[in-house]
Amino acid sequence: MNLKTHLQSIIDSADSESLNMSLDNVHAKGIFSLVISGTEHGKLTRIFVAHKKLKPYKVQLHTHRYPLRLTIIKGDIIHHIAKLNDDGSVILPLNSYKSPLNGGKGISSMGFAICDIVDQYLPAGSVINLTEDDFHTMSCSKGSIWIVEEMGFRHDESYVIGVPFETPNNYTKPGQYQINNNITVAFDAIKKLINKL
Repeated sequence: MNLKTHLQSIIDSADSESLNMSLDNVHAKGIFSLVISGTEHGKLTRIFVAHKKLKPYKVQLHTHRYPLRLTIIKGDIIHHIAKLNDDGSVILPLNSYKSPLNGGKGISSMGFAICDIVDQYLPAGSVINLTEDDFHTMSCSKGSIWIVEEMGFRHDESYVIGVPFETPNNYTKPGQYQINNNITVAFDAIKKLINKL
């Protein structure tokens, strides 16, 4: 994959129907999810813009129902990965999550997970591929930007390691001006990175 060409294709694929799926306060306050392309969950391309610092484990370690590709555009980003390991040094609550929209009951306790946690400091231009079974989360500085490409559903539930999270007042529908502002911020950052490659 030529990163420069790939990033340009993401900019070029911006679609108004997709952009209308954008959300503010995704996973945590101040994290904006700009949906660039796709209209089917599990196959979206999203750009995340951190308008606030995201502290480590503010968002618990979790899996996704689909593989992901993460591309780091800018900021101080730490990728936290939990590797399940019976000889691991960390024991945390393990929960499954199945959306009521898919016939699930939301969060369900599954006991505990034993794991080791590894931190990766990710510079701009890093690309990380995750499977649907990988546990991860991120922390970052204010102003950080990264791209998430969803690769299609593989499971109908996901898993969370840690104290179950609450999302009151999260996942809010943004105004058109917020979408426009985030497009400008994100695309300017991507273009700067392209010019450096």
